[in-house]
This record gives sequence, C-alpha cells and structure tokens, in this order.
Amino acid sequence: MSDDQNLIKEVEEEVRQDDYKRIWDRYKKYIFLLIIISLSLVSGFNFLKYNKEKKIEKQSELFFQAIQHIENKDYENAKEILKDINNLQIGGYSDLSFLYILDLVNKKKISLDLDDLEVKKDSKFYGLITLQKFNNEINSNVDDIDNLNDLINLSKPSSVWKYHAHELLSSYYLKKNDIDNALDSLNIIINSEDSGEFIRERAKTITEMIKKKNK
Repeated sequence: MSDDQNLIKEVEEEVRQDDYKRIWDRYKKYIFLLIIISLSLVSGFNFLKYNKEKKIEKQSELFFQAIQHIENKDYENAKEILKDINNLQIGGYSDLSFLYILDLVNKKKISLDLDDLEVKKDSKFYGLITLQKFNNEINSNVDDIDNLNDLINLSKPSSVWKYHAHELLSSYYLKKNDIDNALDSLNIIINSEDSGEFIRERAKTITEMIKKKNK
C-alpha cells in the first residue's frame, strides 16, 4: 500500500471518528433517554409479571384451602374463600371456583345467588359454567331465569356446546309447557350425526315420552 493510500485511509478514519463524535454529541441525550425508557419498560414488565405470578400463587393456596374445607365439610368457609377467588378474576382459579360453588349449590351444601359470581365470556370455561348455571336455575326457579339468551347463544350451530344447550333448552321448554319448542330442540339433537350417541338416545327417549303423553 502506497504512502498516499495510507494517508487517504487515515484521513477517512479521522473523518469517520469526527462524524461519530458529532452524532454522539448531538444525540447522546436522546440515546440516554431511550436506554432509560427501555430499562424502565423491562423492569416494569418484570415487576408486573412477578406480581401476577405472586397473585396466582396466592390464589392457588386459597383454592386448596377451600378444597380442604370442603373435605372437612366446612362448606361455609369454603364458600367464602371460593367467592373471594372468583371476585378477583385472576387466572383460571376464578373459573374453577365458580364451578366448585355451582357444585356445592347443586348438592344443596350452600345457598348462594349465582348472579353474585363472575365469569368472563372469553374464558375457556364460559360455556360449561353457563350450562351449569342454567341447569341450576331451571331446577330451582324456572320462572326466574336471567341467562336464557346466553343459553340460546350457546345453542347456535357454531357453538361447541350446542347439543348440551339444546338438551337444557328442551328441559326448560317442557317445564314451561312449551312442547313445540322442546321438540324442536330435541329434534336438532336427534337429527345431527355428530351429536353423540348418549345424548342422542336421551333425546329420542324424551321425545317418545312426550309424544305418548300428548296422544
């Protein structure tokens, strides 16, 4: 490499260094600010994640305390703990608490207005909880049901719960002496190949009983 080329290379290097220095002098405040913001966001995210994990861990502890109360037949204390877990709406324990409370209500171990409990519509258990709640209501007070529309939505063709929803709807209509709608729901189950053998046989049996009774 010639002396001229070496000189050119050194000049270019100095120019680059001068450019970097000018850029640094001009933008260093913004760079520092960006670094601080990034560190704050990461720290905040980690704090929120840690805080959420601690809350879920606490929910887990409370849930198993409630289970222990149930095993000891201390249903009232179990109910209060499960209600608290449900009201906080943190993680899947909230939905599990709803299901356990429903089971205790259905078994008449506790009394509770189920409208005091919460379930989010995007919950994986929403359909199951809605079915269970509706089943409880048609057995306790068929004239005071507040989630009929929710069950009708679950009976739509796109719903994975449609056949169970139609089975409960048929029970509801029968209790209301609405035979035509009851048979419509039962026929949807009977005429569907993917409804499942057991639920289809139940629907056929109920349909035959209705027809015999109304001859």
